Amino acid sequence: MKKNSAKIWALVMAGSVFLIAACNNSDYTKSPSTNNDTMSNAPKKDTTSATVSTKKSNEVNKKGRVSVGKMTEGKTSAKKPDKNGVYEMTDVRPSYPGGETALENYMNNNIDYQQPAIDNNTEGTVNVQFVVDENGNVTDAKRIGKELGGGLDDEAVKVISNMPKWTPGKVKGKNVKTRLVLPVTYKIEQ
Repeated sequence: MKKNSAKIWALVMAGSVFLIAACNNSDYTKSPSTNNDTMSNAPKKDTTSATVSTKKSNEVNKKGRVSVGKMTEGKTSAKKPDKNGVYEMTDVRPSYPGGETALENYMNNNIDYQQPAIDNNTEGTVNVQFVVDENGNVTDAKRIGKELGGGLDDEAVKVISNMPKWTPGKVKGKNVKTRLVLPVTYKIEQ
């Protein structure tokens, strides 16, 4: 029995040597000095999936930028409140704490340009109307005008609704509720 296992072991070793010798003499490897292409007869790599993932990677790398336009008060020039006590025009306009630059920073830091909108190249402006009450709280935010879609309208309304307190508008030295419109512009950057 010991002789048989020794013969099997010798056959296995001989087969291994033969396999190694066969591989070394094949075209599966070439000397780096003659050709930099190693394993030239090896199956070629499927590059189609790499191209697809690169394309998707580029799409994911698209970024959206948000900017805010010039804020406007209501349409009427009269400094009279509507039936809800909201003024469209005031002596002193409401102001965001820190001014226009701080408002732009707040919007850019808090708004989420929805990925489906970026993927679909959705750009444009959402006009959000809201009220700054006599205590500076932002209330009644809603989109007005044409819907942009892709979740961008809802996102702009949500971020504006969550703004910190403003300095309220004034009429004759008294804090009043004031209706404002803030255009929020979405732009895709490559």
